[in-house]
Amino acid sequence: MTIRLAASSGFCFGVRRAIQMALSAAEGKNNDVYTIGELIHNPQFVQELTEKGIKICNDVSSLRDSTVIIRSHGITRQELETLIANRNRIIDATCPYVSRTHEFIKNAIDENYDVIILGDKNHPEVIGMLSYGNSSTKVVAPGEIPKDFNKKRLCLISQTTQKIEDLNNLVCEILPQLIELKIFNTICLATTQRQIASAKLAKHSDLMIVIGGKQSSNTKMLASMCSKYCQTVHIETEDELTEELFLGKQYIGITAGASTPESRIVKVYNKVLKINGEEDLVTSIQSIPLFKEESC
Repeated sequence: MTIRLAASSGFCFGVRRAIQMALSAAEGKNNDVYTIGELIHNPQFVQELTEKGIKICNDVSSLRDSTVIIRSHGITRQELETLIANRNRIIDATCPYVSRTHEFIKNAIDENYDVIILGDKNHPEVIGMLSYGNSSTKVVAPGEIPKDFNKKRLCLISQTTQKIEDLNNLVCEILPQLIELKIFNTICLATTQRQIASAKLAKHSDLMIVIGGKQSSNTKMLASMCSKYCQTVHIETEDELTEELFLGKQYIGITAGASTPESRIVKVYNKVLKINGEEDLVTSIQSIPLFKEESC
């Protein structure tokens, strides 16, 4: 088998930053440090953080005079106000690209725009974004056509892990009905680059392995995109791979979501090598061959 890794796989800037901030906050502390919800959507890595004294709390009102880390997805405005009122030491590890969406939404509301958010209404990032809007702020899923929106002044903004194609499609659907439309392209560049690289690799693969948390929005998006081009499996750990999966497969592609550590990518790659009967395993992600389209 030929096994290749998609470019831009693994931790993004925002996730790496959040982890570094969390580890620094927990270092040398005798008491626990808390995150509001999971710091990142990767259960195995979250468990490692728990073992280092970084615990998950889902009820902000229960925290007083504590060290609290705001996760990379951000929290709601109301939760932040509660943490401040209860005299907690707050370490804001919200991805800067997510924080930017909060400012855009607040400004749009101040300028009397109605706001539509493209994204998953149940995702913590979108729940946080929605809290900076008002009663007229709506969330629409990819492919959904919004109804009963302000036809005079509308602001459109996106969850950072959405596909640019879905944002374009939404604009095309609603623009003919509008007098004025303000659009903020808040889709993270790293997300777009990862999606493009993964799709290119999938087109030249018999099997794509997508590594990341099963609840990770950007990882699920990768799996959905890759499945359009070849057989695709979404896994969290190498233990989910079986020999039967590779029967008749020659070209194997690997990609990983923004919350997947390099060590997990290495373990998955080594598992595929073992299934392929190879004994020379790698110790770092730098040793894994990257896919280069021009080589095909």
